[in-house]
Amino acid sequence: MMRHMLDRLILLVAATATAAVIAPAPAGADPQCQPGPCTHGSSSQAAHGPSYQDGYKAEHDYFSNPQNHAYLADEMKHGYDAGLACQVEVGGGPAPANMNDWLAGCVDALHDLGFKP
Repeated sequence: MMRHMLDRLILLVAATATAAVIAPAPAGADPQCQPGPCTHGSSSQAAHGPSYQDGYKAEHDYFSNPQNHAYLADEMKHGYDAGLACQVEVGGGPAPANMNDWLAGCVDALHDLGFKP
């Protein structure tokens, strides 16, 4: 009985953390940016810290490549969303100084590249 309650608590915490990461883009982000090089995100980055900027630039640069863009587009047809993709991406390197900011920058970059949700 206690084991089931602990399992539920762990799932609740994981779901809450995921929901926080997948929060809507900041008010300064332009949801109308199309796939390809995007200048809209650059102006909204100025109000964010270095981790946000690193996450935005790294993922925007990587997924601007047509092959990488097509790969993520295919993965998103099979259950990925921008938040989950960013969580996977951040696991591939050293931890950023501010994880939440990095993830927000990553999600904004993917949205600017046309990946929804």
